[in-house]
Amino acid sequence: MQDDLQQQYLASLADKLAELKSLSKEFQRGDKMVEPKLRTIAHSLHGSGATFGYQQISDVASAAELAPLSELVAKTENLINLLSQVITVFAAPPETVQDILIIDDDADFAGSIIAGFSLLGGRYRVFHASTAVKAQEYLVKQHFALIMLDLVMPDRDGRDLLREIKNDFNISTPVYVLSGIEKDLIRVECMALGADKFINKPVDVEALVGTLDKMLKKAVKRELSLVPMGSEIAAAPAAAEKKPEPSAKVSVSGMTIMVAEDDAMQASVIRQRLMKEGMTVDHVTNGQEVMNTMHSKQYSLFILDVNMPKMDGFDVLQRIRKDPVTMNIPVIMLTAMGSENDIIKAYDLGANDYILKPFSAIQLVARVKSLLKKPK
Repeated sequence: MQDDLQQQYLASLADKLAELKSLSKEFQRGDKMVEPKLRTIAHSLHGSGATFGYQQISDVASAAELAPLSELVAKTENLINLLSQVITVFAAPPETVQDILIIDDDADFAGSIIAGFSLLGGRYRVFHASTAVKAQEYLVKQHFALIMLDLVMPDRDGRDLLREIKNDFNISTPVYVLSGIEKDLIRVECMALGADKFINKPVDVEALVGTLDKMLKKAVKRELSLVPMGSEIAAAPAAAEKKPEPSAKVSVSGMTIMVAEDDAMQASVIRQRLMKEGMTVDHVTNGQEVMNTMHSKQYSLFILDVNMPKMDGFDVLQRIRKDPVTMNIPVIMLTAMGSENDIIKAYDLGANDYILKPFSAIQLVARVKSLLKKPK
C-alpha cells in the first residue's frame, strides 16, 4: 500500500513541477502577484515530501517557502531542478541509477550540482546534506557512488567527517573534497585521510558534472584530475598511500605552548588537555598580552582565538609573522564553526592550521601534534 501511495505521489509531481515553472517565469517577468502561489506550492511539497520518503524534497521546498524575496527565484529553481531529477529517475530503470551525496552548506552550489546531473537522462540521483549530522543520516541508510564533501561545514570540520567516512563508517566510495581554502598542507592532509580528489572552489559546475559523469560511467577511481597545477601534485598521491602517523607515536612532552583565549572555560579545556600530554601551557586572555609576553620564553606553538579584546587574533598573527624571533613558530587559529572566510584570511596571514569551535580534545591534540612532530 505504501509503495502504491508513493507511486501516486511521484506521478503527481509533474503537475506541480509544470506549475512551478510557469509561476517562476511570471515572477521573473515582474508579476509579484504570483509570489503567494509559489510559496503555497513550496509549502505543500515541504509537508508531503518526507511523508512519502523524499526528505530532500521537503528540505528544498522549505527553503523556497521561507526564502526572502531576493532569493525566491534561486530557491524555486533549486526546487524545480530537484523535482525534475526525481521525476526523471522515477521513469528510469532502477538498476541504471547511481546515487550521489553532496555535503555542503551552500544550497545554491548544491542546487547547481543537482541541476547539472538532472540533465543526464535520469542516470543519477543527487542527495544534498547541508550539515554533517544530515550527512551521517544518509550514510547509514544507503550506498553512494560518489560523495562530494565541503571542507568547512556549519557543525563539523570536514576533515573530521572525512576521517569518519573512511575509518568509522569504513566506506570505500570515492570522496571528493570541495574547498575555497587553497593550501597545500590542507590538500595533502585530506588526501592522506582518504580523499580521492581535492577540488578548489569556485568550480565550473558544467565541466565538473561532465567529468564526474565520465568517471562514474567507467566506475574507475582517481580518473578525474582536478587538482590545480602546483607542487602538491606530486605530494598528494604519496600522501594518499601513506597513512598519517598515529598521534600516540608523536612526543610533545616538555614543549611550551601559548594559548590566547578570552573564554575561561575554553582556555581551561585546552590547558588541561595539553598539560596531560606533558606540555607546559601559558594562558593569556587578549592579544596585547601575547605581544607583551611572546619573547619571555621559547614557545613551540601559539594557539590564538580569532575574537579577542584589545587586539584580535588576526592582528596578533600578523605581528608574530613579522617578528624575526617568532616568524617561524607554528600558529593554530581558533574560530567559530562554518567561518570559512576567517580560515582563508588566517591562512593568507600565515597561520599553519585552524580548529573550529566547539572542538573535541582528541581533535585539539591531533592538530597540535601534527605541527610539533618529534618522533620518540
